[in-house]
Amino acid sequence: MNPPSPPSSSFSAAQRLRVAGNVLLAAVAAGTIVVMVNYLAARHFHRVHWTTDARFNLSATTRSLLERLTNEVNVLVLFDRDHALFPSVYGLLTEYAYACPRLKLEHINYRRDPGRAELIAQRYQLASSEADLVIFDCEGRSRIVRATELSEYDFSPLLAGGREVRRTGFKGEALFTTALAAVQHTHQLVAGFLRGHGEHDPASEVKLTGYSRLAGLLRQKGLETRLVDLVGAEEVPPDCQLLIVAGPRSRLDPTELDKLNRYLQRGGRLLALLSFYQAQRARTGLEDLLHAWGIQVGDNYVLDPANSIRGNDLIISNFAAHPITSPLQIQDRRLHLILARSVAPRPGAGTAADPRPQPLFYSSTEGYTASAVTDAGVPKPDPGKDVRGAVPLAVAVERGGIQGLGADLAAARIVAVGESLFLGNELIVSAANLDFAGLAINWLLDRPQDLAGLAARPLHEYRIALTPGQMAQVRWLLLAVLPGSVLAFGGLVWWRRRA
Repeated sequence: MNPPSPPSSSFSAAQRLRVAGNVLLAAVAAGTIVVMVNYLAARHFHRVHWTTDARFNLSATTRSLLERLTNEVNVLVLFDRDHALFPSVYGLLTEYAYACPRLKLEHINYRRDPGRAELIAQRYQLASSEADLVIFDCEGRSRIVRATELSEYDFSPLLAGGREVRRTGFKGEALFTTALAAVQHTHQLVAGFLRGHGEHDPASEVKLTGYSRLAGLLRQKGLETRLVDLVGAEEVPPDCQLLIVAGPRSRLDPTELDKLNRYLQRGGRLLALLSFYQAQRARTGLEDLLHAWGIQVGDNYVLDPANSIRGNDLIISNFAAHPITSPLQIQDRRLHLILARSVAPRPGAGTAADPRPQPLFYSSTEGYTASAVTDAGVPKPDPGKDVRGAVPLAVAVERGGIQGLGADLAAARIVAVGESLFLGNELIVSAANLDFAGLAINWLLDRPQDLAGLAARPLHEYRIALTPGQMAQVRWLLLAVLPGSVLAFGGLVWWRRRA
């Protein structure tokens, strides 16, 4: 019997080499295809939103602007990750960056990286207290959007006697797209500072009375600042979108007041800051102009010892429901004023042709006015003139539909505050004074409507109401039943294997 022959190899060495080569080539080809697909997908993709949350959907207006973007724009998100608006802000800006490769997005968490945040603050001349904001920068032109500007609120529960104020809308797209449009264009809106009557100087860096920081805020918002003279035949320049009258010390000439009135009748925007202290308790003429527009300015000081640090200042927390002050109220912010005077709606103002002005903020109910002074110059109440209670200190008024003007022209808007030192270089960074200034400027310029069709996106809240008994059941389910089930299943498996 012949012995069995040894089994022959299934593949020769040459066959094995060919198979290995084919496998290697297939692997290389597959890897190349994967790389090419990823390369194309990274540069030629289409994002589809399946979610019902509209916060991150870009409008056709925004997409059109992003397609026309020719210059690189750096977007710096200086936000704390724990801020309630951070997911909405960063999520929406991420969609901007996906839609336009020339948009460079960077997040700086000022709590974890204070050094980087400090460099950003120095570069853009931000106060040390400023945080939670977005900076748009294009070739040295910058625009800043703050967290306080980004929300709409529903105050109806509060007005009905409740304590809850709900955030109902997110205005991110309107403000971000407006900021992008502003930094792309070299043409700027103009904010004029009236001069010639001892007003605060926008170029001055003096601590108490200088206005260089307010001028810097205007530049951050894309406005060019100019000085405006009304002497002689000069009128308010036609390209002046916002006129600021900041604490005049001397009286305005009647012809100058007429020019201011004509400016408002053309749909002008006026920020009037009237300091009784600056004017040395004298009237400046602005009081009469504002009276014609439904605003009554008192010849007094407003005192509120229960809400004061030095006796002559006011800590304001009593805000009215208005687009300027609602964000400050919902975030429980404060204003810090010094030597303020009363500014209230004029009695009898409030018809269809003469809309009633809206107060913006008040002293507390412990406040009172003081129209007299002692021999030492200390304000004291006059029982025949002065009042006690919540004293209004600022008013906003809008008057549209002026006869003889085209329908396309904007309505006149005025914000009048009975104080001017609170926006000086020293106090503007105190409390929420800087935020108030930014919100007032936005309202005066109607900034959220700069680009048509960019309305605030609704925010939806989902709540589960549970009784204390149901909460206890959920707690036991999460802390005992679920972990216990895993342990019991593991024990069963161990027992079966032992068996």
